[in-house]
Amino acid sequence: MCGRYVTPDEAALERFWNLDRRTWNPLRERFNVAPTTAVPIIRRADDGAHELCAARWGLIPHWWSKGKPPTLTFNARSEDAAAKPMWRHAYRHERCLMPAQGWYEWRQRPNAGSGGPRTGKQPYFIHCEASPIIAFAGLMAHWQGPDGHVVVSCALLTRAAAPSIADIHERMPLVLPPDSFEPWLAPELSAEDVGSLIAGARGDFVGYPVSARVNDTRNDAPDLLDEVSDAP
Repeated sequence: MCGRYVTPDEAALERFWNLDRRTWNPLRERFNVAPTTAVPIIRRADDGAHELCAARWGLIPHWWSKGKPPTLTFNARSEDAAAKPMWRHAYRHERCLMPAQGWYEWRQRPNAGSGGPRTGKQPYFIHCEASPIIAFAGLMAHWQGPDGHVVVSCALLTRAAAPSIADIHERMPLVLPPDSFEPWLAPELSAEDVGSLIAGARGDFVGYPVSARVNDTRNDAPDLLDEVSDAP
């Protein structure tokens, strides 16, 4: 599961992507993005343009009939997203990219529960040394609320962790390589081709321990990325 991540600022995003249109300005760097908040996504608009816009992190499917959004819909398991009602329409027809610098995950300390000094979980920042910006494979939806307002929402796909970070957590976001960006956004892509892109996800990641200050979503500053010792 991925429940926190770091987003790039507008200048970094512009250097990495050739965007055709922006509907969210200005885009600032954020260091502790949490579910249900607005996050940047890149989608292919009806005219084919690559568009940067805002989306609620926590997918609300178009058929949702309740007044309150569903809970825990910010992650979707790539292994079964094609079949589950919550995800399958977006999986087939409404995919997006979720730009990031990396994400946080919590590692269970080996002697947690033993009563020793090193108990509980240690947060880690996980990133790709070869690329300052990465793209999560995202699903998106358009939902019209009871008041007629349309909400754009998203979820990121997850997969089994790459071997280099599996000792931190058993799951990770599904990160696409740059040559998969364009096909991922194509609405006419077949379910089989979507599966092929998922199978080609990146796995070149490293992680290091960071301050437990990241546990509090009110903290949002660059020093959250500072490496610390793996200690309580």
